[in-house]
Amino acid sequence: MDLELSPTQKKIVESILDWYKGKKTRHLTLGGYAGTGKTTLLGYLGSRLHKEYKEISIAYCSFTGKASLVLKKKLEESKSLTSSDYIGTIHRLIYKPILDEDDNIVGWERIPIDLFEYDLIVVDEASMVSEDIWNDLLSFEKPILAVGDHGQLPPVEGKFNLMASPMLRLEEIYRQEKGNPIIIVSELARKYG
Repeated sequence: MDLELSPTQKKIVESILDWYKGKKTRHLTLGGYAGTGKTTLLGYLGSRLHKEYKEISIAYCSFTGKASLVLKKKLEESKSLTSSDYIGTIHRLIYKPILDEDDNIVGWERIPIDLFEYDLIVVDEASMVSEDIWNDLLSFEKPILAVGDHGQLPPVEGKFNLMASPMLRLEEIYRQEKGNPIIIVSELARKYG
């Protein structure tokens, strides 16, 4: 676990670990603008969870395959994945395809709850998750950490916005140098956009 975390990130990791240990709520939301270190934090968190709970299996998922691939690459770089973990799309994790007579996918159905084998669900890019998919994730009655950018637009369909008011927040941007015009413009866009 040689990842460098800021004091704020370390505090958030401890809050997430306390939540997981106590499981007082079914889910926890972590919002962070682009470049605030959400993925770095997830790598550190995964390593800590695997160290403290030897048998834990974590399902890392996101709405799109592209987001899943980006997350997988970063978690592999941080050496925080184990063979018992899942990383991929939400659909592949909790749904099975409904096929027509020509083996074309015509729909999806949720897998049976008793077939779900993970102890924790981590949803990346959670601002993209619709209310229906969120309710399907909750139906597995496993703790869910939803991580996303609370500055992004909500899903296209409906008024549901999982990341509208995250319980935990990362707002200091590390990917860009302090004072970078990109940071200033993005802050103005969020505030006045």
